[in-house]
Amino acid sequence: MHKVLLLSGLLWLSATALAQGPITGFMPGAGVTDIAPGYSYESFNSYYFGRERLPATNTLQSLSLFIEHGLSDSLSIVLTAPYIWNARNQGNLQDATIALKYRNLHRQGQTGAFSLIGAAGITFPAAAYTIDSLNPIGIRATTLNARLVGQYNWYSGAFVHLQTGYDLRILPDVLHAVPVLLRGGFGAQRYYVEAWVEWFHTFNSGADVRISGGQGADWLRAGGTLYVPLASQFGIFAGAAQIFSGRNIGRSTRLNAGVVLKVLSRGRG
Repeated sequence: MHKVLLLSGLLWLSATALAQGPITGFMPGAGVTDIAPGYSYESFNSYYFGRERLPATNTLQSLSLFIEHGLSDSLSIVLTAPYIWNARNQGNLQDATIALKYRNLHRQGQTGAFSLIGAAGITFPAAAYTIDSLNPIGIRATTLNARLVGQYNWYSGAFVHLQTGYDLRILPDVLHAVPVLLRGGFGAQRYYVEAWVEWFHTFNSGADVRISGGQGADWLRAGGTLYVPLASQFGIFAGAAQIFSGRNIGRSTRLNAGVVLKVLSRGRG
């Protein structure tokens, strides 16, 4: 399999308050640590208060750190932590995630390999940031996450990825949500490119009366990523995403960029 594909699983984990999530269809391998610091810029001129789209503006910028460490070839631990600030220069560490990821199945065939991966984790506020402003960076939510990923990697370098799962927000109140994410891409020796579309639905959500009011969001979003390796274990990436419709969310455009570093333990590489 291309080395680029082995790196590609973390390229789309750029810094953003509403990223697709940290669970990919790739495993780093025993003793391997994937590190991806990134920057993102996200802005919108309208916001869905419930389903009603009204004029409203906000800008979010963020610096984030994604780390995935292989405890074995089939088990890894995932950590993410973003620092976010908005147009009012209100900034702080936002919501961090820690998760365990396990590859339940890996089957190789004549044209490629199929993997089935499960993950469980928790997202929690990493700092006591303010939630009482007109444009808060979050609501200090604590959420239990479960994900199931099916991915097929062709030996040619192409792959397709389907992910779903369940989110249970337990603080500040209880909400249930289901995500669906479809991704596809291709990795060659000198580049990697992918496109994705994501649907997220919160059951029994209310209607926000202010931006990021925390009544439960829905969205339909699509985006893409381009990665260029600069060395065997290092590269840079850039991407973009657009929200097309939703509930309790800004109709935002996001641009992001960052670097990818693969650190090998002694005895590897």
